[in-house]
This record gives sequence, structure tokens and C-alpha cells, in this order.
Amino acid sequence: MASTHEGINGHLAALTTERAVEELRRGRSIQLHDDRCSLLVAAVETLEPPLLASLQGLANDRMRLIMTAQRAQAADLAHAAAGPVSVQMPRGTNLDTLRSLAGLTAQHPSRTLTAEPVSADNAAIASTAFRLAKLGRLVPALLVVETEALDDPGLLKVHCKDLIEHAEPERQTVELVSRARVPLVDAIDCEVVLFRRRGELGQHLAIVIGTPAPHAVVPVRLHSACLTGDVLGSLRCDCGDQLKRAINRIGCLGSGVLLYLDQEGRGIGLANKLRAYALQDAGLDTLDADEHLGFLPDERDYGVAAAVLHELGIRRIRLMTNNPAKIHALERHGIEVAGRLPLVATVNAYNQRYLKAKLDRAGHLDE
Repeated sequence: MASTHEGINGHLAALTTERAVEELRRGRSIQLHDDRCSLLVAAVETLEPPLLASLQGLANDRMRLIMTAQRAQAADLAHAAAGPVSVQMPRGTNLDTLRSLAGLTAQHPSRTLTAEPVSADNAAIASTAFRLAKLGRLVPALLVVETEALDDPGLLKVHCKDLIEHAEPERQTVELVSRARVPLVDAIDCEVVLFRRRGELGQHLAIVIGTPAPHAVVPVRLHSACLTGDVLGSLRCDCGDQLKRAINRIGCLGSGVLLYLDQEGRGIGLANKLRAYALQDAGLDTLDADEHLGFLPDERDYGVAAAVLHELGIRRIRLMTNNPAKIHALERHGIEVAGRLPLVATVNAYNQRYLKAKLDRAGHLDE
């Protein structure tokens, strides 16, 4: 297990994780290693030609692309993959080819390439690399080169056990950062409280309406951020409508909490959500579009929601949702869900297909 030592800059595993994520987001490679092997890793999404050339110079025909089972199936590289796959990259592979393999362009990958399961020696590092990419809201497709330790002061070298994913406590912790009274149109008596979770980029809001009694059953809504729906009024989803209805209903009930979670696009981030929208325009439904990019149908983690509720002193709730998965997730994290309040939004010509996919494939309830 990773050290929980607090250095001058705080929790070392959280600090190492943040640095590794930022290196990948900036288009740099990192060296990940465990007790079995060592790999140079770079995210295809942010990879630029100079780094690709450097990695090819080090590879000696050992350069591989690793991708999730979801992406491998979407790219017709592996039809029954049970886990991450690896694709040997021919000498001279260019950036366009890598991006098509990652699902970042409309170009179809070459059918001459073959995929095989990630080797047992590389499995732990591949899992860690995917985790880092997803924390950075990057498509989980990474270029890897097996190598010995390099004498390069500009290269971040990390042992997998030193990252936060291997040191995460049973109950996730959040930090209350700031709070202020913010009167809303449908809830004048309202306080907005901002939380952050160590080792992650997101900021999560608790919109506390009225004065919820700590020992009572509190009405609660978990709402994943949706810039296109909540701010721009997009008709492609029901998010903006649900947000307004939830705040209005909690206000009518007298008190409660809406958690506004930084989990855009079911946890894949705004850039990938827009990519998924383009894929939906080409014929895929909302779940298949996410899988085409290499993600699970739902990447959200409700541990942070439970952690915020614990910080607010709330243990028993009535959850405002049509998604049973949210109920089960909160209960696993120690929140008692004493009841459910349905939240039905308006159906229109643009979101009908999206809502049908949630009902038919994601297990949502219609009332």
C-alpha cells in the first residue's frame, strides 16, 4: 500500500497522482513501473509529433498502443475482449493513425492490425495508466514503450503503488473549501458550499436549501454537471430541466440538498461528451458513443457524493432520482436511502432517443 506520509506539499500519494495526471494532460510522457516491469506512457489525445518521434527512437519495435476493451470492440480489433488490449505499432506509425485507433477521428482504423490482451506483466501498469487518463478527462488510449529506467531529469518516474488509487480509504474524504449565501429564483434561503477531493481536478457543490435537520430524512438530489444543458439550455438532454425542477421541488418541501457534482457527461468530461454527441449524430446511442471512445457506459463515482453528505452531517435521505444505481451506490457508502422521489423531465424531439436509451439500456425508471 502507498505511503500516507504528509510531506511539505501534503499527502504524497495525492501529490504524485496530480503530477502524473498533469504530465499526461500537457502531452508529456511519464515512466510507470511496478515490481514486474517499467513502461514509458503517453496519452494519445495530447501526444505531439516530437514526443512520438522520441518514443519511436527508444522503442526498437516495442511500441504498443493500449486501449480499453470497449474501444477495442468499437474499433473491430477485438470482438470479445474481457479486459484491456494491446496493439503492436509498426515502425513509422504516424499520429493520425494513433488518433484513429483511439477513436479521436472519424477515420476507421486499419484492419491489418491485431490486438491481444495486455500481458500479465503489464496489466497493473495498464490499469494505472487508464485511471490517470480518466482522472485527466482524456480518452483512455495510451502509447507505451517497455524500457529500463532512463536517466532523464525531465521525466516523471512513478511506482504504481505510490498513486492515490492504491491508497484510497474505504470512505473517500473531501475538503470544505468555501461557502456563501446565494439566493436562487426558486430557493431564496440557499447556501452554496464548495468541496474538493484530494488528488482530483473537480470541484463539487452542495446547494443547501433551507435548514435541513441533521437527524431527519433529508430530500437530496445528485445532479451531474452539464454545461450544455444547465447553462446553454441544450435540448439534447433533460439535465437543465431536471436541475430547475429539483431546486423548485426541494424549495417546496421546505429544505434539502442538491449536490452539483463535477461529473460532466456521466464522468467523461465536456470534451469527450461533445465527441460522443458527434458520434450520436452518426447513429450511435448515448451509451454506445461513450464506449466507442473507450469509456464505460457510466464512469461516475458516487463516493464523493456520500463524502459530501457525511461532511454535512446528513445520513438519512430521500433521493430524488430515476436512476436506481445512485441509490445502491450511496447505500454502499453508508448513506441510508429511506425513500425515492421521482423526477420526470420534459420530453422533446431532440432528447427522446437519449431518454429512451436511459430507460431501455441504463435501467432508469420512468416515474
